[in-house]
Amino acid sequence: MICTDLRQHNALDGGAKTLLEDINPLQCCEDVPRTVQPIAAHPKVQHSERKLNTLAPASLQEVAAQELRYRLPSYIVPTHYKLYLETQVHTGNRSYSGSVDIHLDIRQQAKTIYVHQRGLRITSNELYASIPNTNLTFLETLRYTEDAEREFAVFAIRRALAPASYVLHLDFEGELRVDDDGFYLSWYLDANGTRKYVASTQFQAISARAAFPCLDEPALKATVELGIKHHPSYKAVSNMPIFAEAGDLDGNVVTYFETTPRMSIYLLAFLVSDFLYTENEAAAQRVYARPNAINQTLYALEAGVRIMDALDEHIGLPYRSYMPKVDQVALTQFSAGAMENWGLCKYREEVLLFEPGVTTYRAQTTITTIIAHEYVHQWFGNVITNEWWSYLWLNEGFATLYEFLGADMAYPDRQYRDLFNVQVVQRVLITDAAESTRPMTFSRGATFNAILSLFDNVAYFKGGSVLQMFRLLLPDAAWRQMLRTYVQGNEFGTVNTDNFVAALTEAFDGVVSMPEGTDVERFVQSWVNQAGYPVLEVRRSYRGEMILSQDRFYGNKIVNNDFTVWVIPYTMMEQGDSQDTLLEWQWMTSKAVRVPSSTPNDEWILVNVNQAGFYRVNYDPSNWYMLIRTLLEDTAAIPMHSRAQLIDDSFHLARSNRLDLEIALELLGYVRHEREYPPWEAANRVLGYFHGRMRGQPDYILYELFVDTLIGDVFVTLDITTVAPDERLLEKYLRQVIASWACRMEIESCLTATRDALEREVFDAEPVHPDVSAVVYCYGLRTAPMVAFQYLFGKLLGSDNRGERQLLIDALGCANDTEQLSSYLLAAIGGELQVNFNAEERLSILQSVLSSRQGVDALIEFLTENYTYVVSLLGQNALANLVQSIATSTNTLDEEQMLIALLEQLNSVLPASVSASARTTASINLAWPSTREGLLLRYFLERYNFQPVQSGTVLQPDA
Repeated sequence: MICTDLRQHNALDGGAKTLLEDINPLQCCEDVPRTVQPIAAHPKVQHSERKLNTLAPASLQEVAAQELRYRLPSYIVPTHYKLYLETQVHTGNRSYSGSVDIHLDIRQQAKTIYVHQRGLRITSNELYASIPNTNLTFLETLRYTEDAEREFAVFAIRRALAPASYVLHLDFEGELRVDDDGFYLSWYLDANGTRKYVASTQFQAISARAAFPCLDEPALKATVELGIKHHPSYKAVSNMPIFAEAGDLDGNVVTYFETTPRMSIYLLAFLVSDFLYTENEAAAQRVYARPNAINQTLYALEAGVRIMDALDEHIGLPYRSYMPKVDQVALTQFSAGAMENWGLCKYREEVLLFEPGVTTYRAQTTITTIIAHEYVHQWFGNVITNEWWSYLWLNEGFATLYEFLGADMAYPDRQYRDLFNVQVVQRVLITDAAESTRPMTFSRGATFNAILSLFDNVAYFKGGSVLQMFRLLLPDAAWRQMLRTYVQGNEFGTVNTDNFVAALTEAFDGVVSMPEGTDVERFVQSWVNQAGYPVLEVRRSYRGEMILSQDRFYGNKIVNNDFTVWVIPYTMMEQGDSQDTLLEWQWMTSKAVRVPSSTPNDEWILVNVNQAGFYRVNYDPSNWYMLIRTLLEDTAAIPMHSRAQLIDDSFHLARSNRLDLEIALELLGYVRHEREYPPWEAANRVLGYFHGRMRGQPDYILYELFVDTLIGDVFVTLDITTVAPDERLLEKYLRQVIASWACRMEIESCLTATRDALEREVFDAEPVHPDVSAVVYCYGLRTAPMVAFQYLFGKLLGSDNRGERQLLIDALGCANDTEQLSSYLLAAIGGELQVNFNAEERLSILQSVLSSRQGVDALIEFLTENYTYVVSLLGQNALANLVQSIATSTNTLDEEQMLIALLEQLNSVLPASVSASARTTASINLAWPSTREGLLLRYFLERYNFQPVQSGTVLQPDA
């Protein structure tokens, strides 16, 4: 998904908020334009985290204990729905009506039928007996009661039903929702500025019940026959192709769709709109969008066809053997971000639409990988579906893994798979190191919020990372056979961990040698049923052996009495080994073990090569220093992903007191010689963390010199304002990271180049290339004249491209002129300009100014005077998040006093817990220079004479 609220972001499709307090790499980083932050999560994860941000943990614990109260009885099984709906959405009318025949298997004698419904009015009901080869037999009209808490309609039967087949007919009325959930109303502005209305759906996880009465649990699969009555100026589209269209006497049209395969009801989807589409008829794919954005659908169509072809070949079970078509829809309002409805995938516009000359390479990456994510779900989620939401990782883990692999197979020249470790594995290693993290297989209950809370980084990122580890244990052909076994053995059904273990066991047989006393089930369960992950400690004796030990890794402490044991697969590379050599997998199944070693004492070893396993690795100091020496002298001798891993592991090991911080900092120093993006992205997060701590300190200049030294040799090789036609994707990522740091450190040539490029667009109509626009716009504004700000603001107002609008919002927040910032913030709540921003954009404007301290100060002044408008427009939660972001950017006594004054002003509208948290955050920041970490960093910076150096030169102590 796109990085929106965790970046701003952030997501994917389904919300761990366990990012380590003060090392959250996804938070708004001071002086970092949000447009240059990496993708943080699938849009659903972002959606989940936004929804749950203020939910009390106690409420989830309470509903978890009562899960069975909210579950349907097992004796009622739906087999088919015949659903009919009538809507006048073309007028903006929210009222709709409908009927549904629910075909039921009653599997034991019953006097009660339970059906889910939320916010509907059931106007009539009839119960029929369904006898094979005969007509339905009317039995009775039922009395029913509503259980609003559990979202049940409970129908009482006068005479107990014998086990058999029945049909429950219901007529009902409802209103289109306005919260982007269930069957909901949205809108867009056409080319003439006229508001046009759209009716769409979002049913995952349990909101089909908000559209029509149904049995709304994933294991209760059934076929669906759908008809929708609507105005003839509109069209209806659903999971299946249109079967027939018929005019009605009232001048409306009824669109009937073919019957779906057996599927979970949350995957049902429909759309009633005046959207247009582009089509690849041979591939049976279409992309729908509002008419004034239809020219932006061609890339999504191309990517959809290429990705589906690649997945068909890779999995070996063609999509069209299950479904006849697949459509994609771009929606202006879709809070879930993206959704894999079978045959009708839906997306927020900015993660599907591509406009040449406007859309950036990062946005194109998001579009491509999100399409791959939703298309992989067509097998893993749709053909086979998690048995209950506790097994969500079986859907989302595969989709997260293949959003990169599938995109890479479709576009191999772009190296999408090389983004997986730094954008997925390393990020979830941070969140999963918290004490509060959960196991992959886990349930919090059966209520809306309890289920929504499982759409988090554990389900998505950890699920994908652990599946990647399982995948790499097998040859490619064996893994692909496992996929076929897993899907075919469970097709049109539901799965749990046992089904996956069975398929993986068959794949391992004769291919992977498991350690004695351990089988595939124990191996898998150790990863999916236990919270967190291990750190593998590698201690060489330098006398012919090593001691390996494992402990659960916590991000902020060492725990010696945690007896959790994982079955850990690992590879080991020795100094001088060829990177083309196929490495042998070894196993660790106990807390500690002694292992023979023939590696010469003066040569390093490298464990968990290319970060294939989901854990961290620590070494004894001697081995760390040998690795550092090689990184400085012969960088390419260590594999690229291992270099990124060494940076990431050493930093977090040092932060948890498992490694001397000086070792981590000396290792970081090698990036002066690094020319690949993945290691630089790992370094980027480390530098961002220390920058946030050092800014405002008296010796901040030492840190600036350190960063200048690290980026200097790379920066001079880059043209930061132009893009070569044959440039690799990872080169674009690298340039943006380096250019952002160079401008942030106020290197004159960077600020001059960005200002000149911006002014050429403003004054000479020479457009900035979209792939460098984030840096050019943001940092160019720092020294450009006022007219540049006015130009970019006008460009924002004139754009209807959601991706471009977000980029411009972020860029304008980079301004450092107080008057500009004040006017910009006022525009977010209306001000004198009365700009027609939507709520999401208004919040983005307020968040965008957090990219600099000048912006933070402007935001404090703005909130002091306008907090009531912020609350009324965006809600108390938005205000609370802004205050916490300000606290995160508070480093000095003066800044703390500004924060305290703001909190006092907001006392009447801000919960006491939010104010207390903000004060605590600021206090921690102010105390940091005197902490062990702060002192060690300053000691390190003082010891070395940092100057930009030529490749091959090592840092020298200052004599």
